Amino acid sequence: MRRLVIVGVVLAAATVGCKESLPAKVDPGQTVTMRGELGAGTECPMLIVKPERRFSLSGDLGRFKAGDRVCVHGTVAQMSFCMAGEATIDVVSIAPEDSCR
Repeated sequence: MRRLVIVGVVLAAATVGCKESLPAKVDPGQTVTMRGELGAGTECPMLIVKPERRFSLSGDLGRFKAGDRVCVHGTVAQMSFCMAGEATIDVVSIAPEDSCR
C-alpha cells in the first residue's frame, strides 16, 4: 500500500510540473500548450488530449506520426479546412511528450 501511495504522489507531482495551458474552451487566436497522442484524422492529423478532447493539427509535425505521444505548442486557428475536433491548432513547435514542462 505504501508503494502505491508513493507512486501516486510522484505521478501527481509530475503532472503539476507540466505547464499545459489547455482551458475548458479554446478561442481563435489563443496560444495553447498541450500533450497527448497523435492520431489520424480525415483531413488533418489529430491530437487526442483525453478521450473527449481532440484537436486537428496544421503545420509541420516533423518526424512525429500517429501513435506518438507529443507536446504541442501552437495557436488556435481562426479558420481551417480540417473538419474534426474542437478546433484546429496551428503548430508552432512539437516535441516528445516529456518535454511539456
